Amino acid sequence: MVGGGDVALQKTRDLIAARARVTVVATRFRPEFRKHKGLRRLRRAFRPGDVPAGPGRPWLVVAATDDEALHARIADLCRRRRVWVNVVDRPAFCDFIVPSVARRGPVTVAVSTGGQSPALAKFIGGKIRASLGPEVGRLGRLLADLRPALRRLPMAERRELLSCFVSDGALAEIRRSGAAALRRYKKMILNSVPRE
Repeated sequence: MVGGGDVALQKTRDLIAARARVTVVATRFRPEFRKHKGLRRLRRAFRPGDVPAGPGRPWLVVAATDDEALHARIADLCRRRRVWVNVVDRPAFCDFIVPSVARRGPVTVAVSTGGQSPALAKFIGGKIRASLGPEVGRLGRLLADLRPALRRLPMAERRELLSCFVSDGALAEIRRSGAAALRRYKKMILNSVPRE
């Protein structure tokens, strides 16, 4: 990661959540960078040696600075050294794009404009994040736990049963009643599935 501001911090969090080993190079860092254990911080300007050729080179580089000339140099260097590069909000410099992502437990929703309008993807992603509360993740975890049992049902019966639980009404009840609703749903599903 090249950059130590707000955008670099968010991208670093995403990489850490994906279990990446992250090195961040920046002359200044947001204080929140200190909270991330295992994160390597280099307080200095980016150097070409930060993306070495051959063994030990990173898998990918993300650049999130305000320096357009630096962005161009990083993109060129990464391409010459065969390292994937993403320069935030600059599709012309990118080998890959990063969608706006909303995560709720095992549920992940991504929005992309193919790099053409990161601001629009971020806006739509924000709307999705606001509309998907923690109940979505809780329901997702319950259904993941019950998947082996549900697979014992014929497909038509499984679809019919799940239609009762994958609904706005079920999410509203989980929002209101929490664990009690989840326990009730679990019992109802298990009672509908044949024993092994």
